[in-house]
Amino acid sequence: MASLHGFQEITIRKPAGKAVMTVTKTLIRFNKATVTAMGCPEYVKILVNPVTRQIALEPCKASERNAVRFSKAGNKSNEGTAQASSVTVREPSVVDAIVSFFDFAEVDDDHVAYQAINGQIAQDDHVAVFDAANATAGVMKRRGRKKSQTQE
Repeated sequence: MASLHGFQEITIRKPAGKAVMTVTKTLIRFNKATVTAMGCPEYVKILVNPVTRQIALEPCKASERNAVRFSKAGNKSNEGTAQASSVTVREPSVVDAIVSFFDFAEVDDDHVAYQAINGQIAQDDHVAVFDAANATAGVMKRRGRKKSQTQE
């Protein structure tokens, strides 16, 4: 339209929320805000710095060495990013490396001890960094199937 000559469209940025990584003894979970802020990469490299106790996620290609499946391919909308839910990583070598940064409370079989860490996302390269020193410990009820109880 001629009457709109010289105008520029304003890019709407929807707040994604805080990037959070939750660590238990058996898995690492990244919330939806983390996945969205990173641009829903299909694969990431998970890096650790044992000296500073930091964990970083870097988007990568499936063909790269140590690539870990992160979000689903073809799950992107017109706006560029859409992830249905959080991402859980159960790769034993990744879990072992990250769990070593934390001490977990002893809990009964109906509960799970966890550490939650708020992260920072570098918008230029979509890298996420989480600092274990900023972790908050907690306990939650175990989800999923319950272990059967034996009666005597």
